[in-house]
Amino acid sequence: MADYSNPEAVAALGTIDPELDALLKANPLPTPDWSDLQGFRKMRHQMELARGPNAEQAKLESTQTIPMRDGFESEIRIHRPADSTGSKRPLIVLLFGGGFIVGSNMQLGPYARAMAALYNAVVVTLNYRLAPEHKFPTQINDAWDSVSWLAKNAPSIGADPAAGFVLGGVSAGGNLTAVVAQKAKDEGLSPPLTGLWVCIPVLLTDETVPEKYKHLFFSRKQNENAPVFNMQAINRVDGYLEADHKSPLWSPFNTPGAHKGLPPAYFQVCGMDPLRDDGLIYEAVLRENGVKTRLDVYPGVPHAHFSYLPNLQSSKKAIVETVQGIGWLLGREVSAEEVSKVVTAPSGA
Repeated sequence: MADYSNPEAVAALGTIDPELDALLKANPLPTPDWSDLQGFRKMRHQMELARGPNAEQAKLESTQTIPMRDGFESEIRIHRPADSTGSKRPLIVLLFGGGFIVGSNMQLGPYARAMAALYNAVVVTLNYRLAPEHKFPTQINDAWDSVSWLAKNAPSIGADPAAGFVLGGVSAGGNLTAVVAQKAKDEGLSPPLTGLWVCIPVLLTDETVPEKYKHLFFSRKQNENAPVFNMQAINRVDGYLEADHKSPLWSPFNTPGAHKGLPPAYFQVCGMDPLRDDGLIYEAVLRENGVKTRLDVYPGVPHAHFSYLPNLQSSKKAIVETVQGIGWLLGREVSAEEVSKVVTAPSGA
């Protein structure tokens, strides 16, 4: 694992990838308009539909609703393996990204289908209610209620958490994964989570980053004008969500005595991402607290490059490594060739 304990090594990650540089010079990317929320939601939904299941895959998918604490019925999407025989199917639970304001349980469908096929797993993609219609902490409450329901009811959907119970998410979903994982450990979720996938998460602010790591927390400044997702977008999202950044429901860094005793965690971080250092620091803190971690970093590419720029070599690598990282959490090793046969890019983050 590379050493990102000094500012120079971290800063170097922000140097643009040569392939991306050439692409942007030839075809500059439009910056998503986060102020036109309904238009942005429509665009993202079209991406989800375009990357949806084919006819055969659709036969292996179903939806159902589960109750939230306030009586709201939240839809989950269940992806099953083609092999219907046997038992001991691990449970993988995925949380979409989109700044807590866009996205749905369809976003990570391409990953879910690949994971179900390769690991004979039941993969559930969750919904949670979006801001600004639903302010913080509705999103984390929905995520916790959904994971708690699945822990209790996994057999009803054909999953066996004793064979593996992995929780993961991208961007906003990475935030929810980290908070749910800490809450699950503190409250004794049973059966317990056995692995975490934390991809390009938002977790920190200048006020909440640990003193020991303040000199490594500068990606928001370095990458403030990054393509795809920049500081203007982050500030817009913050305005929609109205989160309490010092609440334990926002980040495990706000929980006294956090981090120890968590299950193994797989991290993915993008070098040109304003949120880069959130992921790097969280991985370092978990490792420091005795948690087994694995980290893949993609230098010189922006937030969620694997969704918005899926044809980059770095994106293709990240997509394959996502599925391999889940395999690592399950104790299963699969080759890049095996993954490439069954996976496609997710629709946003």
